[in-house]
Amino acid sequence: MLRELAALREEASRLCARLAGLHAADVLGKPIPATLREVLREHRLSTSSDGLAQAREALQNAQAQDPRLPARIARLTALVNFLVQARALALEPGAAQELFELPRRKLVKPPGDAGLHGALPPVLVERQLPFERDREKRAELEAAYAEALGQFDGVRGAVFEARETALREAGIVPARSPLPEQVLEGTDAIAQDLGGWLLERNTGAKNGFARHDVLHLVHAPRCASAFPRGELVRTVRRWAEMFRFDLLAGKAIRLDDDDTPQKRAGAFALPVDAPYETVVSLLPQEGPRALGALLFALGEAQRFAGPSSDAPPEDVWLGDPAVRIACGALFEGLVRDREFLRRCAKVELPRDDERAIAMASVFELRSCAARAIATFEARDLGPGARTAHLHRDLFARATLAELPVGLALEGVDAFPTALDELRGRMLAAGMRAFLRERYDEDFWRNPRALGALQSVWARGGRPTEEEIWAECSLPAGFGPLRMELLDTCQ
Repeated sequence: MLRELAALREEASRLCARLAGLHAADVLGKPIPATLREVLREHRLSTSSDGLAQAREALQNAQAQDPRLPARIARLTALVNFLVQARALALEPGAAQELFELPRRKLVKPPGDAGLHGALPPVLVERQLPFERDREKRAELEAAYAEALGQFDGVRGAVFEARETALREAGIVPARSPLPEQVLEGTDAIAQDLGGWLLERNTGAKNGFARHDVLHLVHAPRCASAFPRGELVRTVRRWAEMFRFDLLAGKAIRLDDDDTPQKRAGAFALPVDAPYETVVSLLPQEGPRALGALLFALGEAQRFAGPSSDAPPEDVWLGDPAVRIACGALFEGLVRDREFLRRCAKVELPRDDERAIAMASVFELRSCAARAIATFEARDLGPGARTAHLHRDLFARATLAELPVGLALEGVDAFPTALDELRGRMLAAGMRAFLRERYDEDFWRNPRALGALQSVWARGGRPTEEEIWAECSLPAGFGPLRMELLDTCQ
């Protein structure tokens, strides 16, 4: 137990809940109940340098203890990582609030717009842009979007520096990982050959691809109409019936599929009162990407709903981000499974359309690897023009497309967010490999496989990435995911 940190842990848990509530309101397009500054003012201990130092010292003591207690170290690590995030918010609450409000502000002025009266909020542009069929209109809309967001690079820089400062206060020096470069090297050939051909096939462009072309391939491939927006929920219900899977975890998970004006595109798991209530926000859209996003959110929601009511707060709210992402990505990968699509989505696709779905996953993974490398280099280069130039070069390598200057610093984070996503997606592939080996290729409809997954969800944020890899009896790394993606792309 962590009795010596009782006050800090209790307040940190309350802060988690408050920040989760703000995030949920934002994603659902509802009124935001408070500002970040107001929330931080209510939680002075968990946003202070003293609170961070207290947790850091406890973690160092636990790491030096003999014998080591893995559960204690995992929970303290999760607590320290959260307090670093809270401390960064407290260092730059104004800049953080500005970025938080950015998606709803009427900033984007499409061509022909007469002024602010006709400007669009970025959240609405993000919903429309990938599905615009006319390439010239997509290019114009993306240019306006990039111009609007590029004005906030200075704010992004302030947030980046605050996060760097918080990491230094915690004594955390993020280590460079070889994984992002392994992802790029391991998929360079398939991206150049199949990726280039599919981009040309889907957009009509012969060369000089743009970011919006990649978005169009990912969200609106030629087979998108085979996945109607009205069938998304019915598809997952057919699957749940085969799997004997309670999607709503005994009413602890609630689906919100209302289409409100400022709702975020996609699907998200929002733990508003974990483990008792998690909302899955869904903006119904057509296409395989929309189905994958819903599957991801439902898997992630199970991880929030899984712990018991008396679980430690770190198990409920925190934990290794790679494990949380893996819980979602495990199911998201089913959109690349031919048999799943045939049985659950009632879709049988030509081989080239199956390849397009797989290639979309490759491009998303590669763009994430590009962000991870740019994030690491930004620590030396600073969050400015040199990092932006580097990220644009990396993005071009990753996706064969040009990243607009105004979007080059978006997603470059002092925290290893992109690396966590890569680790989580690799872990999900390892989990799928384990489940296929033990329960056959169609593990996703074998109720016996559900027990293995529920044993992970019930622990919430307690297990680490390393522990799950060990339970899968596989070496951690890109191998299982690379094999899976290349096999689907063949």
